[in-house]
Amino acid sequence: MSGKLRIGIIGCGDFLRLRAADLLSSRQVEVKLLYSPVNSANAERYAEIFGAKAADSPEAIINDPEIDVVCVFVPPFVRKEYVLAAAKAGKQIVATKPLAAGLSDAREMTEAVEQAGVRCGVIYRRTNNPVIEAYKEIFSGGEFGKLALYKQDWLHHYPTWNRWATDPQKNGGPFMDAMLHNLNAARYLMGRRVVGRAFFSDDHTHSLACDDTQFLKVDFEQGASAHLFITWAAELAVYDSAKNDREHIDQCFMVTDQGWLFRNEIREGKAVITATRNGLEKDFPVIPFEETFFDRYAKEIKNRDILPADLPDIREAYEDLRILLEN
Repeated sequence: MSGKLRIGIIGCGDFLRLRAADLLSSRQVEVKLLYSPVNSANAERYAEIFGAKAADSPEAIINDPEIDVVCVFVPPFVRKEYVLAAAKAGKQIVATKPLAAGLSDAREMTEAVEQAGVRCGVIYRRTNNPVIEAYKEIFSGGEFGKLALYKQDWLHHYPTWNRWATDPQKNGGPFMDAMLHNLNAARYLMGRRVVGRAFFSDDHTHSLACDDTQFLKVDFEQGASAHLFITWAAELAVYDSAKNDREHIDQCFMVTDQGWLFRNEIREGKAVITATRNGLEKDFPVIPFEETFFDRYAKEIKNRDILPADLPDIREAYEDLRILLEN
């Protein structure tokens, strides 16, 4: 591939809203076609924003020889058909977490992508997140020991901007909907094999189709563990019920096998990681990425046929679901 990567987007909902600015500011990619399975007006609107065209069908994107990358920005329960078709057509693919609503669909997509020999990256919260990359560099350096404990709690209102997010058959519940981000981050930072897990699910305050509170403990080699808790039970604020705009409480810390406690915060508008032990404190300024995510993605795909380190591949996304769902 030479020149800009030409992108076709299937799915023009809330996720595209969150990624539009990054796509618009990228110099290495160009959005050419968009298709919405549920609202053609959204495709027309985003086509005008990107200076692109609205497609009449997903096949018009997948089978277009000028399209290099297919971004599948649709809900997990309808994603499989698009990923399978794009892989068969030899397209590079970018999807979102969770990869699928169930393990069998995730496995089928993963096998199809690997057999086709294309790359499928799955966007998580750690994608384009320099804080996670800074943690990875610190823990890989060895000065502070290996990461031994990853602890994270998330609290927010249940999703209100669509009808499928609280359906366990379509989205799995709060852990799959949101906390899966942090399972992936914990696995990435641990860099060790998972050897066990225990999952708990409860319903406290809502009459949703799914439970509102879930917890996963993941055991890694060498005695390390991740403790991941999420609840939709609290009636926290919803700022805009038509999109993912709600109050969010995030409590996270990490501990190494040398007893260093790590946390991160925003100081004067900049992210800082702090390590403390025995009254000592060390700060690590987080350096922002110099390029947009899509520019870094384009360079890695074109020059080295790999995904950037902050974009998990489809096998990794499948493993997240396997850890959560497999008994």
